Amino acid sequence: MKNLENKYLKLANECADVSGRIISKYFRKKIKIEVKPDNTPVTKADKESEKKIRDLITKKAPECGFFGEETGKLNVNNEYTWVIDPLDGTKSFVTGKPLFGTLIGLMKNNKPYLGILNQPILKERWVGIANNETRYNNVKVKTRNCKKLKGSKMYSTSPLMFIGKNQRVYKGVRAKIGETLFGADCYAHGLMALGFVDVLLEANLKPYDYIASVAIISGAGGKFTDWNGNDLNLDSDGRILAAGDPKIHKQLLKIIQKIK
Repeated sequence: MKNLENKYLKLANECADVSGRIISKYFRKKIKIEVKPDNTPVTKADKESEKKIRDLITKKAPECGFFGEETGKLNVNNEYTWVIDPLDGTKSFVTGKPLFGTLIGLMKNNKPYLGILNQPILKERWVGIANNETRYNNVKVKTRNCKKLKGSKMYSTSPLMFIGKNQRVYKGVRAKIGETLFGADCYAHGLMALGFVDVLLEANLKPYDYIASVAIISGAGGKFTDWNGNDLNLDSDGRILAAGDPKIHKQLLKIIQKIK
């Protein structure tokens, strides 16, 4: 079993290397921006990166399932399934802002197991084994303790993602914390693992937006669940709560349940 897991870790890093070269080639270059049916942008950097990752995985780990943002699902009920976002933060990418990343997640029996967040422009890489350890550029990292909610640092991708009841939850949590920062996408997840961000609150995410990050943040000592405190998987509803300090996570869950 250990040999198999080492094989997957090596493969994940290889995927990060290859996709990083593709993304770097297109960064701050004039490339065509398409708009998908869900009104989000996509470029050939996204598409080429995912195709290369998928080709590598299907060749070197054909026993695994695959779920990618751009190419969809393949055998996702297998024991091991890769969950890939080739370019999380395409809006940042197309505006020349290096706060994006490639998310390479591996699930074992529908639970996050391994995660990589690769930022090729800044040459940063997070590698996490769920509830075990996380390394940033091959150095072990830990989330930080947070003494109180007020004044803690919270990130969300955008205030526009919170609609209806979800907006009430966002406003209620923000009122307890006092401030929210926006626009970092998965890069904020990496910052939590480094101990610079305390809370992440999101809605309307897809599995490829969070599976890798669950492994990274839990590996660094944080807690990452849905808004009901349930573990995340391919069937989760996309409303996520992460905290670097599990005690703060518990407090926030109580606040969310009262508002809901």
